[in-house]
Amino acid sequence: MSIALSVVVGPSRIHRLLLLGCGLAQSGAAIAVGLVAPARFPLAPWLALLLAGTAAVLMRSAAQTPKTHRIDISGTGELRVTVQQDVRAGHAAGSATGPPALLLPGSLAWPVLVLLRFARPGLPIGVLPVWRDSVDPAAWRALAVALGVIGRRCGGEGFDKIR
Repeated sequence: MSIALSVVVGPSRIHRLLLLGCGLAQSGAAIAVGLVAPARFPLAPWLALLLAGTAAVLMRSAAQTPKTHRIDISGTGELRVTVQQDVRAGHAAGSATGPPALLLPGSLAWPVLVLLRFARPGLPIGVLPVWRDSVDPAAWRALAVALGVIGRRCGGEGFDKIR
C-alpha cells in the first residue's frame, strides 16, 4: 500500500488548556454551590459533590500524557488510524498496519479542529480530535484536503466542512 499522506498527530496544548479551564470552572461552581450559597440550592451538598467530581475528572484528563496517533491515507483513499508508542511529531517511520478504517458521517473540519469519526472492523467507533497545533501547517492543509476528497467519494456523507 503506497501512502499518499502520513500525519503524526501529537499532543495538543489547546486541548489540554481547555480541559484545565473547564476543570477550574467546575471547581469554582462547586465552591459557589457548596460554600458560598448553599441555601439557594435544595440539594447543595450533593450538587457540590457532583461538580467537584466532574472537576477532578477534567483536571486528571488535562494532567495525563496524551497518546500520539498516526493517520495514513493511501492513494486510493484507504484510511488507517493507529496509536504510536514512543513517537514524537515529525518522526514517523514505516507504514501503519491493521485493517483500514471507514470514515463515518459526522466527521467535521473546522478552522482549528478536525473531528475524525472512524470505524474499524471488530472495534468500537473511534473519534480522534486533531487540533491545528498538534500537526505542522503543511500536514494540516494536506489532511483537510485528503479527508474532504474521501468524504466526497462517500457521497458527501463522510466529511462535512464548516467554515
